[in-house]
Amino acid sequence: MSAPSAPAGSPGIGMGLLVVLGILWGSTFPIVRMGIDAGADPFLLVTVDFLLAAALAFLVAAFSRSTRPPVRELGISAGLGALMIGGINIPLFWGMQFATGGAAAIVYATAPAISLLVLFLLHRAARPSALRLGGLALGIAGVLALSLAASSGGPITNDWALVAFGIGAICQGTGAVLLAQYRPHGEGRWGQAAQFSGAAGLGLATLPFLARSFALPASPAVVGSVLYFALVSMVVGYTLYFELVRRTGPVSANLVTFLNPVVALIVGVLAFGETFGTAELVGLALVLVALVLLELPVRHPRPERPGENAGAGLGARPLLRR
Repeated sequence: MSAPSAPAGSPGIGMGLLVVLGILWGSTFPIVRMGIDAGADPFLLVTVDFLLAAALAFLVAAFSRSTRPPVRELGISAGLGALMIGGINIPLFWGMQFATGGAAAIVYATAPAISLLVLFLLHRAARPSALRLGGLALGIAGVLALSLAASSGGPITNDWALVAFGIGAICQGTGAVLLAQYRPHGEGRWGQAAQFSGAAGLGLATLPFLARSFALPASPAVVGSVLYFALVSMVVGYTLYFELVRRTGPVSANLVTFLNPVVALIVGVLAFGETFGTAELVGLALVLVALVLLELPVRHPRPERPGENAGAGLGARPLLRR
């Protein structure tokens, strides 16, 4: 099995997509929290979002006149969606009942490092450079500083919440690698619809065990929360995320987890008049430095002549692809 490769693309476009996705996903939590506070069960809410996103994606695929892939390919996409979309969001929603958003941000910020580890284990890819490892460490440290400052060290009332967040981070880190492996040229419209369907299937399967209510209040807050999460975070957000994986590779695409607490900080300061202290400034600086380090050009190895270093395998492939 060869390591997933990302086609060469403009670093500026990749960074632009990353920032836009960070804004979309970073602003999602307060919208979802609005719906939950209005009485919506979080698991019913996320499952309805999955179903709505799948229905919309199938409509878009049907009207786009895109060629429908074989059933086997749609099945692979559905499995990827259950892992990536369902496996990320369902543990997140469960854990948020018992922990702060800051705790979730810290754990999910390990997703780029998990992608790096999965690439190394599955594809025998080259060990990352000290510069890349340092950038990842700085990014996680920055998220830690921002999250602790935002939550003021708030308590975690159930340690299993951290386990749930860890499962979600593993699903995100691993799923991005598998997406790059099985969809090196990107996920088509039918494939995106199948991914949302896979997530919806996982949501429906777990709903009887997790949901406390099977009725959504028909209030403006709940309806707005459903529409925003399904249309903006899911349909638009995952379209950008799939494109990021295609352009930059799984590690770089998952750097979006570094931006979520940054967006939350900016929204809090601008919209709610929250204070901006030294801890926030340090965390923001660490995240920005980390992104700069991780976006530095990768020095590609000299192409080998036939027969040279036979058996070297995939050891020379860069992990943070341009």
